[in-house]
Amino acid sequence: MNRLGSLSEQRETHESELADAVRRAEAQHRQHCATLQTKLDQALEQFNGLEQGLDTDANIQSHGTGGGNVALQIGERLEELDRQKRRAEDAKFLIQCWQDVSERGDLSHLEDIRRLGGGEGKVRCAQIARQLLRISSRLVPPPSLLATPITPRTPHSALNGVNGNTNGLAPDDTQGMTDIQRQRKTNELIERFLERLEKDLLEQFDECKKQHNERGMRDCAVALHDFNDGASVIGRFVNQHEFFLDRGHMITEELAEDREAWERAADPDAEPPAVESSLRSLIDEVRLVIEEESFTIKHVFPFYEQVLVTFLQRIFQQSIQQRLEMVLEKANSISPLAFLRALQASRNYIGLVVEDLKQHGLTEHPDPVSPHVASTLDQQVEDLFIPYFAGSTYIDMEKRSLEELYASLLYRFTVYHVS
Repeated sequence: MNRLGSLSEQRETHESELADAVRRAEAQHRQHCATLQTKLDQALEQFNGLEQGLDTDANIQSHGTGGGNVALQIGERLEELDRQKRRAEDAKFLIQCWQDVSERGDLSHLEDIRRLGGGEGKVRCAQIARQLLRISSRLVPPPSLLATPITPRTPHSALNGVNGNTNGLAPDDTQGMTDIQRQRKTNELIERFLERLEKDLLEQFDECKKQHNERGMRDCAVALHDFNDGASVIGRFVNQHEFFLDRGHMITEELAEDREAWERAADPDAEPPAVESSLRSLIDEVRLVIEEESFTIKHVFPFYEQVLVTFLQRIFQQSIQQRLEMVLEKANSISPLAFLRALQASRNYIGLVVEDLKQHGLTEHPDPVSPHVASTLDQQVEDLFIPYFAGSTYIDMEKRSLEELYASLLYRFTVYHVS
């Protein structure tokens, strides 16, 4: 019992010492923050004084010999100091936001900028929020630590670990979990704010697009690039494009009943017809849309090649492919020869259009397209026709066509001799 009482007294004494150490550390931290704030204010005051002094010197030197060069040097120096001032103010605001969110879970400063700052405010808000998330992510322990089971320890041993003793004893698990939960809560709070901000930026992007405000679209695209590498804004731009909304009838409308053209396609003695008229109109429209839209993509998106590739893939796969399948299904229902002729005509025409697009340059106009875009165009053409050339599909269709042509000639021969 005497030993237990002695240990209890030692524990209480040690707890008291630690509490005093924590209070002293907190006081030192507050004093350090106040000192940093004072130094920052002094630096800003010195900058303002220097700026006023430089203005005075510039006025004096501009009336003497070489005043123009001196004024230019002073201007460059002022610009550099202004950039440093902005960086300092941004750093101060970032520190303030981090203290608010980490200590009180408060993001009111960023919320005010998001609601009242307009388009530029949302872009700045996104940059600061991403920096806060990076800071928070670095402070959150790895998942392996979170998954470590909690081992009961005596308070005295735990406190020794917290106090920095190198006895191999772990810190207090309860206190550790509280810190982890607080950091995770901060992470979740920032992530939810970023989700709302991403939604606002996408809506603003749509609004700027309706108003043909390319600069506003570009600002939103730059800010949204940090959200999943811009996947959301690329998807919004492509999915809401006028071509898919206004010209959907060109893709799904029924084929025209041009019986004479289909009969010529099935007649081995007739000249092979050109590409089906509705498919040709769609391909011509696609070419114009791609050429025109490439300029907008170049001006709006800093990562324009990524957007152009996505747009090309979507427009080939969702428009040309559907229409091509309808044309070839119709031709196949008439005869294998009609199918083969329609397949050849379609491939030739699409190939010519793709070569024109390569030479046009699109976002690289008037130079040819980049190797990546050229590879994408070639891949889209190949994907369109892979189902009809894979394996023995094409050879089987050629065999069927030859068999039908041979049977037709044999039938005429037999009828001639019988009669």
